[in-house]
Amino acid sequence: MFATILAVCALTFSGHANAMYVKEQRSCRTDGCVTQYGCVPRYSQYSTALYCAQRCVIERCRSVESEQPRRVCHQITSVATGQVLAAVDSYERRSSQRYPSLVNPGSGERDRWNMIVGPGNNYYIQNSDTREYLRASDNNCLYLVSERPTDESFLFKPDLVQGRWSCVLLQSVCYRSYIFAEQYGGGYRNFAQMTRDLQQCYRDSLWSITTVNC
Repeated sequence: MFATILAVCALTFSGHANAMYVKEQRSCRTDGCVTQYGCVPRYSQYSTALYCAQRCVIERCRSVESEQPRRVCHQITSVATGQVLAAVDSYERRSSQRYPSLVNPGSGERDRWNMIVGPGNNYYIQNSDTREYLRASDNNCLYLVSERPTDESFLFKPDLVQGRWSCVLLQSVCYRSYIFAEQYGGGYRNFAQMTRDLQQCYRDSLWSITTVNC
């Protein structure tokens, strides 16, 4: 007897759930008419109530599974200049190595970065467009390299000032130097290099890291 009651309850619940699902599916669809504007709802501003030569179906619900999650990147902005770190074509004359530049916000010059967690909760910093990594060197230079990280010269330790990502120092794990904004006369395009002299270059070494869509 008890088993029979359970079976009836299960069947009733299943039927109710199926009915709800069918109702939900039907509410996601509405009849429309094919017009020069595409498939539009009937009884709309397009006067399809009286005449509808060809019917169509409008899907009003979007499947959650089909939505692609947005990729998250970061922008690294100099507190001193207000410019953003970017992977533009700037080369060192002697070695032809590329180094990162600072450009004006909104210029669209490959200024989005991936902050990839590495050993010791330090970060690899990779450009989202070129896939190059920032790499510090022992001569206080900062380079863009296409090779995969192999040592601590690719790692940077964030030192949050007052616990905020809006004001942070980025220190090389390998050389203990800091990324700073090296400013030139014109100021349109400055460069990011390394310094060990925080007393002289403290403000130029402060960065604001914000989350943006890739």
